Amino acid sequence: VDSKIITTLANKNEELHNFMETLSHSLAGVQVNSPQAVSDLEEEFDTLFTVLVEMKESMTNTIKQEGAKKTQELQHQLTQSSNALESAVELLEFANVALDIKDEDEFTKVEATGSATKKTQFGPHKNTVK
Repeated sequence: VDSKIITTLANKNEELHNFMETLSHSLAGVQVNSPQAVSDLEEEFDTLFTVLVEMKESMTNTIKQEGAKKTQELQHQLTQSSNALESAVELLEFANVALDIKDEDEFTKVEATGSATKKTQFGPHKNTVK
């Protein structure tokens, strides 16, 4: 019986020794692989960050360019509209004066003078008004 107990204890001791050796190898593997995994992860994040920065710069430039283009277009349209409105006001004033004229000769004289002035001032804005 004693020899059986000693044999069992020796076998358990051997199993425990093998288990401890396996744990030791696993620990060594973790100690070697963990820093490499962290290094790989840092490298991947650095690459992703670089790509994100480049995309941000590209998108920011695109937005700025489009904003400048739209601003220029709107300012041009505003200028054209303002000029057209000014010409329309002048044309309205001319029409009011023309309606107040009762003498046909005076109307013809005002019409000829005003028509030449209005063609010069209103002509370039005709398409804007349309």
